[in-house]
Amino acid sequence: MSYSQSDLPVRLHDGEILILEDGTELRWESNGEAKAVFLGDSFEPAFELFPGQDTTIQVGGLHLKLTAFFEDALEVREL
Repeated sequence: MSYSQSDLPVRLHDGEILILEDGTELRWESNGEAKAVFLGDSFEPAFELFPGQDTTIQVGGLHLKLTAFFEDALEVREL
């Protein structure tokens, strides 16, 4: 399943993709307890988040907060 920028805030589950208005894709894959976050079409993760951690990034002209959860979810919200 894929989501668009208009769906923010959204909780992405493993295998789901957020596509921003500029075409940038944000997705994550499980890496043990960590969530490896991918931006664009890269096969290398931009960073990893462990459950309970969050970070802010600027991508696609947006300032986003990403929060990892123990369950199969990564929350993405616009700041």
